[in-house]
Amino acid sequence: MQLLLHPLSTNFSTCSFLKRMQVYKTPVSQIKSLGVYLPERIVDNEELAAMIDGPNALKKNLPKLIERLTGIKTRHYAKEGTSPSELAIEAAWRALEIANLSVNDIDTLIFAATDTDILEPATANIVQAKMGISRINAFDVKNACNSVLQALNVANSLIATGAAHRVLIVSGEVGSYTVNHKISSKEELRTKLGGLTLGDAGAAIVVEPSDGNLGFLDLNLMSMGEYWHLCHVPEQIDWRHRSEGLSHPRFYLDMPELAKLVRNYAIPYFKEYNRYRQEKFQEASCYEYLALVIGHQISKRFIEEVCQAAKITRSIITAEYFGNTASTAIPLALHKAIEQGLLTWGAGQEVMLFGAASGYSIGHLRVRI
Repeated sequence: MQLLLHPLSTNFSTCSFLKRMQVYKTPVSQIKSLGVYLPERIVDNEELAAMIDGPNALKKNLPKLIERLTGIKTRHYAKEGTSPSELAIEAAWRALEIANLSVNDIDTLIFAATDTDILEPATANIVQAKMGISRINAFDVKNACNSVLQALNVANSLIATGAAHRVLIVSGEVGSYTVNHKISSKEELRTKLGGLTLGDAGAAIVVEPSDGNLGFLDLNLMSMGEYWHLCHVPEQIDWRHRSEGLSHPRFYLDMPELAKLVRNYAIPYFKEYNRYRQEKFQEASCYEYLALVIGHQISKRFIEEVCQAAKITRSIITAEYFGNTASTAIPLALHKAIEQGLLTWGAGQEVMLFGAASGYSIGHLRVRI
């Protein structure tokens, strides 16, 4: 293993985005397999509008408005009463089957999602019990929509130090529970439209030591905590101080402000990474050398805008049909790319997984699959 903690050349003007990036000349861990799960129920914009408690005129215009502003047409909803662990487990069994592994081959289990079954203990413990896994290191990693990317970062570090040999990362998102269906005016759409983009899904990834070729090449994740208030659940942030002492699990998102924030940071991030690759590896454009850039599926419209501005020509969009499935969005898009033949396991193609999440956190993982 050769880890370059300061990968930027002395000629490159040190930037705020990449100065702590981990760069591996030889990967230490790789993705062994990927499993995903989507609930059967598909909810289109018309059905979603019918659920809204609001003026008829607003409900009538809502389906076209959602598609025009976000590009999202449908999303999957889990059955009422479904817990995040259930979706995660469905995906986990698939990932293990694809890898030809059993639960006994796993020594570390990480549950990584925005959602959790309960506040305590870790949802990873619940997944562990339901899957019949005994005596392993099991814990949660939570970083909003970047939870899975952060868990991959943790898994890579554990394998690099020898603290883990084979890690199962699982995620289950039931965002449909947090949608606020009470929308009384167009003004309220500013903070409630984001909830209407959410979908439910499960995802699982097995990470193991690299074969020396495939695996993670660079990892770079960071957070700008001063923007945390732009997106959160519950929408009543003072819930701990209320007399009933219960969380009000409704989704709050100042979509215009967060979109502006992501745009103002994501585009410079991509451009800066491209400049780094140009100087370090003499690439005319690093995005020409990548088989695919897979970004968090915020919305179809937003991804198209960022890709155009950053001159990214190879990307995939799943938000149109799955909505924003939070931390499972990137694994879902990766799975779709493989399903469509855009990527092939073991072919050595390099992919950039780019995350942008409430918090506000941003960053990427470059992986050879």
